[in-house]
Amino acid sequence: MTALTGAMLLALAGCQTAPGTRSTAQGKTEPPAAAAPTQTRAVGAQHAITENRQALDLRVFLADTRSRPDWTPVTLKPSGVLYVQPTAVISRSDLMGIQSATDQKGDGILVLILNDEGLKKMRAATTANPGLRLALVVGHTMLAAPGYASPITQQKLAFGVGSAHNAELAARSVAGVDATSPAGGF
Repeated sequence: MTALTGAMLLALAGCQTAPGTRSTAQGKTEPPAAAAPTQTRAVGAQHAITENRQALDLRVFLADTRSRPDWTPVTLKPSGVLYVQPTAVISRSDLMGIQSATDQKGDGILVLILNDEGLKKMRAATTANPGLRLALVVGHTMLAAPGYASPITQQKLAFGVGSAHNAELAARSVAGVDATSPAGGF
């Protein structure tokens, strides 16, 4: 096992279920779109991404439910496997801002605001790899892994992260604003 693969497994150890899936009438699961056009309401302030020693790392990886050569398998609890490309598509340095929000139901949304280089990387990766998932990892916890149906072309990228509290905690942690490592995770 390479150091990169070991780091990837550690980074994804917090993943409990296939995040962001929903059941269909046929009993299959489908991922929601990563940047679905949904109405959101800002909860916290938009935080600029600056050099900050207290900030947690943020990375977004390509992922799939099917095995792929050289991709890292991550066992999901209670069952299932997600295969994650070992190299991140974007990281914290590809952001110019981050914000917490909620959707119409009050569920937490983490909004990544990509800089030009981040958008270029995301567009290239999602164009070359249609119909996969984007695994969002903050610190050592995978928060979401929604699917995308078409290439990402918007500068704002929204991820469902469970609760509004999770979204605000993640946004503040990545920005380094009152950033303390969450004891129990997100």
